Amino acid sequence: MWRTRMRRWAALLCVVIALSALSPIALGTERWPPAPDVEDGDSVLGGRPAGDLDEAVEAAADQEAGREDPVKITSPSAVLMEPLSGRVIYQKNAHERRNPASVTKIMTLIIAYDALREGKVNLKDPVTISEEAKRQPGTTIFADVGETFSLEELLLSVAVGSANDAAVAVAEHVAGSVEAFVALMNAKARELGMNDTHFVNPTGLSAEGHLSTAYDIALMSRHAVLNYPELVKLTAIYGAELNVPWRKNGPKFQLWNNNKLLTWYKGADGLKTGWTQAAGYCLAATAVQNNTRMIAVVMGAESAKTRNIEVARLLDYGFANYTAVEIAPAGKKFGPVRVARGAVPAIEPVPRAAFGVSVPKGSQDKVKWEVRLPRQVAAPLEKGQVVGEIVATLEGQEVGRIELVAPEAVGKANLWQSVVHTVRGIFSFD
Repeated sequence: MWRTRMRRWAALLCVVIALSALSPIALGTERWPPAPDVEDGDSVLGGRPAGDLDEAVEAAADQEAGREDPVKITSPSAVLMEPLSGRVIYQKNAHERRNPASVTKIMTLIIAYDALREGKVNLKDPVTISEEAKRQPGTTIFADVGETFSLEELLLSVAVGSANDAAVAVAEHVAGSVEAFVALMNAKARELGMNDTHFVNPTGLSAEGHLSTAYDIALMSRHAVLNYPELVKLTAIYGAELNVPWRKNGPKFQLWNNNKLLTWYKGADGLKTGWTQAAGYCLAATAVQNNTRMIAVVMGAESAKTRNIEVARLLDYGFANYTAVEIAPAGKKFGPVRVARGAVPAIEPVPRAAFGVSVPKGSQDKVKWEVRLPRQVAAPLEKGQVVGEIVATLEGQEVGRIELVAPEAVGKANLWQSVVHTVRGIFSFD
């Protein structure tokens, strides 16, 4: 009988062991608490959806060891953004402040093009090289003090050749001094929400306090691609020739773009590379495929080859998984909205910028949007004053919104205008 009891105990012990083997918690192989659920279509960093910026930014800080990175980025900091919506698809240490090197020059070009649009400068303006411009180290066009270039030639030298002497010459011509130009750069950064960025110079050469982040650079790049097609066109040039005074009787000076993706990545058309010993290898790149644009930023890569490969990998990931849906191009008119007691009877509000959303591939036909406008607003109105909004949804969930603003200022109506508007209202002439 004791043998029978022993056999029963042995069988029971085998059952217990078998059940333990089936229980990962008992063996200590399952994390606790478990990772949060992730919605379909969201990229995952540290087990959190990366579609929402705030959550995405925090994800890298507490990413657990062993949690798979869908893009396998080894560089210290990176961001993938769809610019039409501003959606962050992937991020790694997005708000880690680092030296941006010559990626800084995207902002240098933005400020220069702002000045061109405002009529403060002209592309054909002659620009004389100063002593400060001449003494810039690093990549240059070897300009000498007193030599003259057109502003157009210097912008080409900045965008394609990443020339530091050209960047300083542009800054001095646009703002009167490097210090005044840098103030414009920082003001623009604040306007764009680049909260972790501070510029010290227009070149990106290492300087105390000259810092930015992958996310801020993505914001800057987004502003560039949405608002300055001429800037993007310039950064898409791989090679160009430059007339320089000291080569009047010789071959032209050749400018080469360090953004090698322009030569082999499908749809690549910008923006800017950078390298210093302090910064490592950096790149803010953009490409378009099937009417969808992506922006990829890598900072601190260990080599030029690594930054190129990882930026390409980010772009591939974006194009493979997401598509952009354009809802309202810049300047599209909505309405009309009546203006009570206004100098004009009605306005047609426009989106503050081009508006669209990025959604997982295959769901673009499910995107819906609603235009929300009042029937009437009261004068006076300022140009850019918010009048309404567009809200986009995907299967009932909001995926984006943008403000609709007054396209121009509207003053109060004078007596005669009031009479005309009243008569029109009575007889419905409009």
